[in-house]
Order: sequence, then structure tokens, then C-alpha cells
Amino acid sequence: MSKKLISIIVSCALVLSLALVGVIGVSAAIDTNGRYVPSEGVKETHKVYFLMPESWKSEKYNANDAGAYWWNGSDACGSLDGTTVGPAWPGYEMQVENAENNIFYLDLPTDVPNIDFNNYLNGGERTVDEKTGKVTFQFGEEQFKAAKQTVDVLCQYYSEGDNAYYDELLDGEFWAKAQEAFDGNDKTFFGNFADNFFEDPEWGISMRLNDMIYVTDPNNTSVSVTGKETYAGEFYFYYGLNEETGKYEYGSLPNYDMAKEAGLVQTVDKNAAPATPDQAATTAPSSDKKDDNKTDSTKNTVPTAGQNPTSSANAVSTADTAKSTDNGTVQTGATTAAAVLAVLLVAGGAVLYTRKRFE
Repeated sequence: MSKKLISIIVSCALVLSLALVGVIGVSAAIDTNGRYVPSEGVKETHKVYFLMPESWKSEKYNANDAGAYWWNGSDACGSLDGTTVGPAWPGYEMQVENAENNIFYLDLPTDVPNIDFNNYLNGGERTVDEKTGKVTFQFGEEQFKAAKQTVDVLCQYYSEGDNAYYDELLDGEFWAKAQEAFDGNDKTFFGNFADNFFEDPEWGISMRLNDMIYVTDPNNTSVSVTGKETYAGEFYFYYGLNEETGKYEYGSLPNYDMAKEAGLVQTVDKNAAPATPDQAATTAPSSDKKDDNKTDSTKNTVPTAGQNPTSSANAVSTADTAKSTDNGTVQTGATTAAAVLAVLLVAGGAVLYTRKRFE
């Protein structure tokens, strides 16, 4: 056997081994149902929920489940710059909390700072010819539009200045009340979410998003850099099933009774946008309060509907590999190996969007 042939065989074996490493890495974070579970190397997780709108489902494209894509932290999904070789867009399939109400969840690694929720459907790329302006779609316009996703969502924790909704809650006193409860002996304000609150040495009183649910607002949308419509929303405290009413509930305060009294408890409705909270409970802060929506050079705010931060998620969007419609699981085997190799061979890079504090 010639040295040249041996060299070719060795090279092919090396490439295949790299692909298999990628496949094994992906499979380690997927259970027998094809849904995400933390890989063995993940040391700490927190549970986050997602309420997927019924309108995101598509019978034609077998889009009945929620997906989640993240590009930093443990078990990261595949990115265009080749720094991660996990599953391509739409990422991981989420676990089911309650199928009837479209409630999904993830035991998410705590070092993941941002996430995109989606309907686990790859809509393909939308391309515009610079000369003619002609628009083409990788898998067709219908599939492109059927693929739904959120904006880039901050999912690690909030502190004052990260989120306008909580900054303005309770006449702008939410964080002050949280600080008072944290410093004092009376923890009533925290309800069943006391473990969510801690004091960050740089940002002050802060709130982890453990057992909180992200609810999209179909009236709050924007268009990403890829031409994809994205949905903004908010994380709320997830109270779970109300045994008396048989309904699932969530709200804006960690203490359920306080939230109920203030009119801030909402019933899960997969067909509707979240109701506007009572204005008396969420009156905007006075004009002398600092503008918390200004971007601090050392602290990023949650992307809103008007923002399209540069990220690997925006770069990938719904463009990588078409969703398999046979079992709805993240691709494995030869297809995944090919995807891994494609990621490894992509030239150039994408800027990763993350908080300064986690760099």
C-alpha cells in the first residue's frame, strides 16, 4: 500500500474521529426521547419554563414542541465561528411540563447567559440579492414563516437595570422591597422563591430565574438581522397548578398572595397574550429615576423588541439544518457528523452576545 494512500486513509480517519466526538458530545446532552438533559460535565442547573403560543404550532411541518438554542456556556449549540459544535439551529428540544397548555422546561446550565426559545422548526435562510433585490428562501417562504422564535433572552439572573418591567414594578419599588426582605428577618416578600434572591457584589440585590416562566407577547415583535420575525416577552414567577381551579398560574411577584392581592397573577393561556397588569401596581417610576434602559458599557440590558443584538443566534437564525420530521429529535449519526464538519470548516466568525460580568 502506497504511503500516499495510507496518508489519505489516516486523514479521513482523523476527520471522522472529530465528527464522532461532536456527535458523542451532542448525544450526551439528549435523553432517549430526543430532549435536552444536561451532560455529565454540567455541575449546576436551574429550571426555566417556556409558554409556547398555540399559534407557533404547525401541523404541516410537525412543529408541536418548543426548542431552545444557546451559544455560550455549557452544552452550547453550534455556532458559525466554530467555537461550539453542538446541535445546529433550532438547538435542543425542550422537556414537556404540560402538553395541553404548551408549557415546556429546561434544566438549564447556570453558566448560560442568553437563550432563544423557538418552535423547534428550522425555517431555512432568507437571501436577498444585492443587485436585483430578489428574495429567495432556502426551504420556501411558507416554512420560513412557520418557524417561530423569540428575541435573545437574558436567562441567568436579573438585577436592577437589567429589566425595565421589574425596575418599574410596584411603583419602581420592587428591588427596594427585595433588598429589605433580603437584609431583614421577614422574608414574606419572597414567598416560595427565597432561594432566587442574592446580593451580587457589583450589581446589588439580584434575582435568579429559577422556576420562572418566559411568556411571549405576540404584539411585541421585531425583525432580526436575518429577516426573521422575533417575539419579545418576559420571565414571570411560575406558581404551577392551582388545585382549586385546575389552572396553571404565573405572576409578577415571588409571593403568590401578594401578587394575587395586587392583581398580578395570570392564568396560563396558550392562545392569548399576557394581560396588562393593573396600572396601580405597576405605575412607572417618577421622572427623577435614572434611565435604566440606557446601555451600560459593563452591563447589558435584556434585548427588547426594538433591539437585534449581534449574536451567533442571529447569525445562524433558522438557517442550518432542516428539522427531521420523522421523530422530532435533534439530529444524530451521519447527518450530525456532517453538520459538525460543516461548522468546523466555516470561515469567519460571529460576535457572541453575552453580559460583561460573565466574560
